[in-house]
Amino acid sequence: MIASDPRDRYGTPEVRPLVDGVDFIERDYAGAICGDARQWLLPDGPLSVGETPHEVEMAAWCACACRTLDITMRREGDTVVWEWKEPDPGSPYSNTYRFDAEQYDADVERATNDRSWEWPSAAVARILGAILRSRTDWLDAWTCEVGEVWSPPGVLDEIRLYFRNYVQQPDGAWRSSGHFGTTRPVTDEDPTAQAERLAQEITAGDPRKANDMRSEPDAPLDDWLGTPDHSGPNSNKWYRPL
Repeated sequence: MIASDPRDRYGTPEVRPLVDGVDFIERDYAGAICGDARQWLLPDGPLSVGETPHEVEMAAWCACACRTLDITMRREGDTVVWEWKEPDPGSPYSNTYRFDAEQYDADVERATNDRSWEWPSAAVARILGAILRSRTDWLDAWTCEVGEVWSPPGVLDEIRLYFRNYVQQPDGAWRSSGHFGTTRPVTDEDPTAQAERLAQEITAGDPRKANDMRSEPDAPLDDWLGTPDHSGPNSNKWYRPL
């Protein structure tokens, strides 16, 4: 785990896996960057290995992720297996790491529970996002889903969040009809207390009518709210079942 300075708007906390105490990404793939801890170090995140094998875009050499290191993770009895082909085009070589499953699970849980790198507004965003996503009945009632809740590096006194809107078509299908979102100030108060209070406020009724919520369907989201800027591997490929 490489922490970042939360005051640096260009800095992100980077997850670096160690195998036998060695950062094999740095050793074997110098110049590649790994995932943002705000997205990786979550319960059931990309590094968690269940019964279904999945592929994780472990590292990338640029923000556009045009060259990546993709690792297939699977469980074989009491062993967790990481296996990948070398990222160079046409390379015939592959690599495999095997871990004791019990120790692997314990290490992933320990890393997930260690929030020492997390700044307070990032903690509020993480907790609030989890609460809102757990309110499935409320989201269904208002035909929306949580897009993302985040705290940009360099912004320590607020969080940002947005929802996606859906409308039902005559044929019964649901179609996205835009976004609505807002910002909320945060303080040095306990992050859990702040997140629970914000969740109570937002879920009290129609989220579109919550205080300072904005809906601008004709403008790109990042024009009026900004979008999360997670450096490293593509988030859409971090946790892909095979």
